[in-house]
Amino acid sequence: MNIKIGKVFLGLLPVLLIGVAACDKDDKIASPPEASFSVVPENGNTTTIFKFNSNGSENPGIIDTMLFFRWDWNADGIWDTNFSRSRAFDHRFMQLGNYTVIMEASNKAGMRDTIRTDINVGQGYSRPQPQLLISPESGHVRTVFTLDGSATIDDEDEFSTLLFRWDWEGDGFWDTQFSNESVVEHMYSSASNFHTVLQVKDPSGLTARKNQRVKVNLLNPKLYLDFSWTPDDGTTADVFTFDASSCSDPDDSENIFLYRWDFNGDGFYETDYLASPTVEYRFDYEGETKVRLEIMDKWGLKNTTIEELFIAHANRAPVARFFTAADYGNLTSSFYFDASGSSDDEDYIDDISVRWDFESDGIWDTEYSKTKSVYHAFGEVGEFQITVEAIDRGGLTATASLNVQVSGGTNPTGVIIDEDSGDSYGTVKLGNQWWMSENLKNSTNQYCYRNNAQYCETYGGLYSWSIAMAGSSNSGTRGLCPAGWHIPTQDEWLELINYFGESEVRAKLELGSGTDFRMLYSGQMSNTGVSDHLGNVTNFWTSTKATGDNAWAISFQANKDQVWNLSLGRSYRNSVRCIKN
Repeated sequence: MNIKIGKVFLGLLPVLLIGVAACDKDDKIASPPEASFSVVPENGNTTTIFKFNSNGSENPGIIDTMLFFRWDWNADGIWDTNFSRSRAFDHRFMQLGNYTVIMEASNKAGMRDTIRTDINVGQGYSRPQPQLLISPESGHVRTVFTLDGSATIDDEDEFSTLLFRWDWEGDGFWDTQFSNESVVEHMYSSASNFHTVLQVKDPSGLTARKNQRVKVNLLNPKLYLDFSWTPDDGTTADVFTFDASSCSDPDDSENIFLYRWDFNGDGFYETDYLASPTVEYRFDYEGETKVRLEIMDKWGLKNTTIEELFIAHANRAPVARFFTAADYGNLTSSFYFDASGSSDDEDYIDDISVRWDFESDGIWDTEYSKTKSVYHAFGEVGEFQITVEAIDRGGLTATASLNVQVSGGTNPTGVIIDEDSGDSYGTVKLGNQWWMSENLKNSTNQYCYRNNAQYCETYGGLYSWSIAMAGSSNSGTRGLCPAGWHIPTQDEWLELINYFGESEVRAKLELGSGTDFRMLYSGQMSNTGVSDHLGNVTNFWTSTKATGDNAWAISFQANKDQVWNLSLGRSYRNSVRCIKN
């Protein structure tokens, strides 16, 4: 029930002076307002939000209805709100009991009306209001975190009656039982972003939760990092020694570390974790660089540091390289050696000089020369090691070696280089014919015995007739042979056979026979791709067609003096020897 207290006129309030100044001089307010309000619900408990509304208040008899309202929730003579034009207020009574609520309405003239009502508030029960503070907000797996829920409140219950429990990782499994410990300490066992949960329960059994994110990592900035290096001012020719033995843990003098190094400062470590604090490294570039050291202690905690250093330029030794067009020949052969593949980081190839030792006996057979190629004939039969020494403008040197075989043969020999493929071949003159003294090895088009590239290195490639002929079907065509050479015809093979005689030609052509033709039994590959007869048979394609879709091949078998003319399907894969035009 709303009860009127009475209507009073107290003059203008200070808070209404602005409103009065804004009134028209002719406006006259002759009577006070009539205060009225409603409350929903009329009674409740300590958890109820009561809604008060003064929409029923009015200024009778005038058009201007501007009113101001203030409230005293417990009739203690102290207004709990200031005057406001708002007609709606929400209020919650925190303690049970009978309350008298007073509302006072005032118009612009300061005339007022007061009304009250009684409300019965019973005991209600609300959930606790957890508060959680975690300090520090982030740390590592050895950090002791303080989890503080002491700011938790409950509208009805004393703090001492509340119970607390904790889920450290936020995984849904409670790590503690309910207790009155509102402040606890905890160390997390792994690195992650955890959502720690606090649950609070009041005496009535109502619960509420609060979660807080905790960042746990493997970084320990307290670990002391420092490293030194020697030489202090090094070059690209120096091997630097880096020493991180001064690293320490101020909180644990017995802590032990592993070390890893990033010598380019790009975040990619050139070493794994090392037990030794020292490491050696040579920089292959000059200028400023950043070296990063990361240490990891026995707990898995890490820290990093970066130091800058300058790598000065240094002259480096050249790299010596050379090749021979053929690593075999005889006493008539003029071996060709070419060191133009040598290089140097500082000098152009034209500034590098070379000298040669043809027997590797420690006695240089030539003086230094900027000409990189040389011819040499050997006066004895045997295997010889050839050494070249390259020297740069700074006087630094480098050597390279390879072996050649010199037979006792007397047939003229030579070398050719296939300008298309870059491959080189030895050659030998037999009768009036110049033959390649090794099988064709065109890596782009060849098959290898049993698809093993090592066989191609030793025996040369195997080719179908169409591939060997490069698509031509004309007898004597160049095919895959170097320029100036061609696939021999059947008649050209017969000329070679007749030169030695059919009964002796196999033995004369074999490797080591003295003719330097160097025939190997390279096997064959069938038209279905089956490889067989390595070491026992070798077939050589001719450029002469046979009947039908076949072509002629010359075949030799180990330990058999007969020579076979075979008409084979063109998809068989055989060896190829080229003959000079």
